[in-house]
Formats: sequence, C-alpha cells, structure tokens
Amino acid sequence: MMWILVISDLPATLFKGSEYSVVRRAELPPDTTIHLHTMSFSRTYVCAPKDTYLWMVTDRYDLVHDIDGNGLVDIPFTAADESDSWGGGWPGYAYVAFQTTPGNFSCQEVSNQHNTPYGISVGDFNGDGRVDLVFSSARDNAAYTLRNDGGWSFTEQMIGSGGGFPNHMAVRNVDAGPGAEVLYTDENGYLYQYSYTSATRTTVNTQCVEGLAVEDLNGDGHQDVICGTGNLANIGKVIYQIRLGSSWSSVRNVTTTYRYYHGVRAADLNADDRVDVASCEGSTVYVWYNNGGFYPTFTERAYSTGSSAGTGECEVTIADLDCDGDGDIIWSKGYPSGTPSIVVLVNDGSSPYPNFTPYALESGSYTVYGVAVGLINDDNKADIVAGLNNGLYIYYNTSPVIDSLCDPLGESDELVVSERPVKPIPEVSNFRIEGRMVILSLTAPSERIEYSLYTSNGSLVAEGTTSGRTLRIEVPHSGAYFLRVRYDRGHRDIFSRAFVVR
Repeated sequence: MMWILVISDLPATLFKGSEYSVVRRAELPPDTTIHLHTMSFSRTYVCAPKDTYLWMVTDRYDLVHDIDGNGLVDIPFTAADESDSWGGGWPGYAYVAFQTTPGNFSCQEVSNQHNTPYGISVGDFNGDGRVDLVFSSARDNAAYTLRNDGGWSFTEQMIGSGGGFPNHMAVRNVDAGPGAEVLYTDENGYLYQYSYTSATRTTVNTQCVEGLAVEDLNGDGHQDVICGTGNLANIGKVIYQIRLGSSWSSVRNVTTTYRYYHGVRAADLNADDRVDVASCEGSTVYVWYNNGGFYPTFTERAYSTGSSAGTGECEVTIADLDCDGDGDIIWSKGYPSGTPSIVVLVNDGSSPYPNFTPYALESGSYTVYGVAVGLINDDNKADIVAGLNNGLYIYYNTSPVIDSLCDPLGESDELVVSERPVKPIPEVSNFRIEGRMVILSLTAPSERIEYSLYTSNGSLVAEGTTSGRTLRIEVPHSGAYFLRVRYDRGHRDIFSRAFVVR
C-alpha cells in the first residue's frame, strides 16, 4: 500500500528558521510488503528531513505518542547532517512526525538547532496532560526538555550541561513521587538524574556510558537503572543500581563479561514475573535472565542475529510482534556496513530460557541507529519505526493474527509483562504431526478452542472453533505452516507453532 505524504502549514512556534522542514524522499527502497516467519510488514516511507542521519535512540517502548492531541499517534526522532558549515559539526534538530490524518505525516522541527542531537524520549514532565519531550545533544554536551505548549509549539529548556557526549535518555518517575525525572548517560561515564520537582541535577554514578533502561528489577515497586559501561573506544560490561527510596544502591553487575555492549532494554522475556535485561554487541544479542532476589543475579544467553555487521554499534527494543504473549526482540545496527540492517528475533516461549529465531526485516545495508515500536494505526498490532540512513520509515504490522488477542506493548502501552493480569502460558501436553494430520493435546478439556492455520506466506488455510482436549487439523499438502490456537480455561491461553509437513 502506498501512503501519500501531506505537508501542512506549521502553527506558530517559539522557534526561528524555516517555516517547516524540507521533506524529500530518501534514496532508499520504495514502499513494499515484507514477509518473514509467519508475520508480514508493510514498509512505508514518511520523510527525510536531513541529508545524513535519522536516529531513533530511545529507552521507551511507547515513544510514539499522540503529541499534538489530535487523536492520532505521532513519532519523535532526531536528525542531523554530518557535513555542514559548522566546521565538522553535525547540525540538526529534534523532530516530530505529526500524523495529520490517518497514514499521513508532517515532519517538523520542534527544537532549536543543536550539534549532534542524539537520544530522545517522552513524558509528561509538568502534569498538564500533554506529552513533553527530552533529548540529548551530544556535541553540545547538554540535555534539553521540550515542554509541550499545545499544537506544534514547544518551549526548550536546558536541564544539564558538561560531561561529555550525552547520549541515551530515560524518563521515569522513579521515586513514585510527584513530578518526572530524567536520567541520561554520557560517554565520559556519568549517569545524571534531573528532578523536575526540585529542578536539580545529581550524579547517580560515574560508570554508565552507553545504553540505559529504567525498570523494577527486584519487584519492590521502585524503578531501578541498568546501563552499559563501554562504547566502541572502550570495552565495558552491563551494571545496575537498585532504587532505595530517595537514594541508590552501590553499582552491581548484570554481567562481568566485558564486551562492546551498546543499547540496553529490560522486560520479562521468559514469563516468570521477573524483569530480564537485554543488550547487544554488534550482531549478537544477549539476554540476562533474572534469577530473583533484592539484588538479583542473572543467567546469560546469547542469540545470533545472522547479520554480517560485526561488532559495531547496535540497539535493541522489545515488543510482542506476533501476538503470542511474549516479548520479541528487534535489533538494529548503527553503521552502514553489513547486512541485514534490522532483524526480528522471535521468542518461542520456551521455559526457563526461550529460544529466539532471527528473521531479517530489513535486508539491505543501511545505517539504522535504533528502532522504536508503537500502535501507529487503528489495529492492535505493534508497528516498527526506524530510520534507514536519513529516511523515516514505518513497518506496519500486517501479520495474519487475531489482533483482539494482542497486548503487544503491555499495560499502559509499555511492555511490562510482569504487570499483566493474565499471562498467556500454554498448557499443552503434546504437539505432534502424523502424516498430514496435526494434533494438539491439552492437559485438560477446554469448552472453547479457537484455531487458525496459515501457510508460511501468511495465507489462511483453515480456522474454526471446537471443544475438548484434542485438536486435529488435516493440512492439504506438504509445506511449511503456522498454527495459532486460543483456548479458555478460566484465563486466556495461547499456543503458536511453526512446523513443516513432509
């Protein structure tokens, strides 16, 4: 499907310069449909406001938000040019792709010009119900907030300067009190915390360099911090600190193995009600499964993306893309060398440690510095947003799933699996193939079993409803298939499996 890009006049703002961003088509692939695993995505071009890069570096699973209050989801990002009159600087802006009508976007500058705008995040900082923005400007050695004044108008405020090359941002009300807090890392090894209640900035530690996540690791109701301690010029590890009321614990290790870790995320990936940690080193994704405790220990598992990107910069994010109740991992590489550029690692739900199978979402060789996920259109399936070189693209999730069963980003549009009132844990005693007959046996009878059978390219083969303990489906011929079953045993259970019939 081809979307038409509409550019509307920019409302009055506090910013000087061009009336609106120059929006042009990037020299990149055309809009297209992408099939992988049992999922499909429709890649759609949005805009290319600068010549060199467009970044989606964020901690938030719900970065995409209705920012201008028109009922449609918008997309914040940063973009800049590497070659300009700034004598080697990277002049650019924080942007928002405002969705003016369903599927149509207008990409607008919402900040003053800065040198190398980098990470970006969102939150309601002053409690007025509007979504504000915060971003880092790496070569300015500063961080800024953009207070949402309504419409497309923002007021910029510096919240911290000094340090060196601030990058990853996180926005959380980490002390469960009034007012938001911003945390951000810089490449001199500082983790800063800015409080909107006191309008002060403090130093949390002097070890965080690249990657940042803020989640409750030990289940005590306080949100903790996790970060990486190295970058391409300095090997590092992944560490965490527990929030102790209004203070922080000492630094503790998620892993003691030194690598070039970059992006960091935290979510419950194995459905045990404990928040796990994910990061990447080049083309390898690492997950550290939380073993529990007030100061948790972790068990490491490594997963290959199959990319030839090597050990360069990378970012990860997490969402339930295939609507089977667990978190899948989306990986992107930062540099233009190597393929593929974006990989979806599909969680198979195995316990205690899932297997993740990689599928190339973007097979070309592009600079893809970070990805975000969100519910951009009117279905309930998680879409993916990324910058390919200098162009903003949306990968609309068109997978053949029953989207009424999806909770792709978890409660409050954020993937916090441990907070879900219902965990879709399958109770299956046996799945087997006998000739062309597929047989699924439950541990106990179910009054209602809903099933859908698809070919590997997403075509529906059969669907229906039955009851009892055993589901039998005959496939028409040999080939690869995907089965999805929902059954109600007093709570929602989902079973999904890809398989081959010889």
